[in-house]
Amino acid sequence: METKFKFKLLSILCATIFFMSLSSFTTKTDPKPVDLSGAYDKGTQRSLTSDFFVTVDANSINIEYGKDNSNITVEVTAATGQTVYEEEVNPVAGEGLTIDISDWAEGSYHISFTNTSGECIYGDFEVVH
Repeated sequence: METKFKFKLLSILCATIFFMSLSSFTTKTDPKPVDLSGAYDKGTQRSLTSDFFVTVDANSINIEYGKDNSNITVEVTAATGQTVYEEEVNPVAGEGLTIDISDWAEGSYHISFTNTSGECIYGDFEVVH
């Protein structure tokens, strides 16, 4: 009976360690949403941050376009102020952009979406590998 108890205890311990390691693994790779601020004026109707939906995981920034826009500059800067990514895009609702960040240093970054009028939607995120 003592052997059964030891085996059961060992099984519980192994399962606990497995699930703890699994949960720490998934939290690093699960996409995390980026809170965005700012807005674009569109005549009398004000557009909130639904123009873009941004998530970040260990390897990429994933941007989904919520609305059609033209000539938007996507820029990512490191905490040092250095621009690490810049591209002009013409977003079409339902499409998106994926930026590979697998070789970026861990740390804080700032992403911005600036239109031709200088209006900006922006947010901050962390890169954790």
